[in-house]
Amino acid sequence: HLYFDMAFSNTLLLLSAVLRTAFSAHFEGAIIQWRPIAVQSSGITVEISHRITYKRSDTFCDDTTISSSALLSSGTGGTILDCREGCSGTVESMSFYCTDYGTTENWSTGGRSYNYTFASGVTHFEASYASGDWISTLVQGADGDWEVRVKGDLSIRPDTNSINSSPVTGMLPIVRVQHGCPSAIHIPVADVDGD
Repeated sequence: HLYFDMAFSNTLLLLSAVLRTAFSAHFEGAIIQWRPIAVQSSGITVEISHRITYKRSDTFCDDTTISSSALLSSGTGGTILDCREGCSGTVESMSFYCTDYGTTENWSTGGRSYNYTFASGVTHFEASYASGDWISTLVQGADGDWEVRVKGDLSIRPDTNSINSSPVTGMLPIVRVQHGCPSAIHIPVADVDGD
């Protein structure tokens, strides 16, 4: 199982920075981030946003798809963000609105946001999106299973008297690098909490 977990107090999980070519399996990468939007006696509502990239020949996107705001999902593999801790069942579908595509490199990417309410008393959560058929040309993990996981701490911070938000990035969930060459990948990150 290929598993990446960047555990901060609140986590932006980035599954990416991968070697990719036009000959890859269907899933290419994803970013999941979240922020609290309402605290009620019945629970805490958070906005979860994801950005995801698939092989275009599997999940087709073009200018018509973008202008029609069609909701897309992968033609193969799982399509659900499943609860792992602090909730139960399905959090939401990982379907997305396509925003960009590459015809030469054969990719479609986009994102979507949705709200989820965690029950009163929940202080931590985890959710993940997992399947198989990761990029077939990787040196390690080719065609393997993968999992993108997001973790969140819903506790009230004593220094701000509010719930922290995950850091966010606007970068694409895929980064192309040349195999065998040293590469530095700079991830532009913003944090509304300033921490």
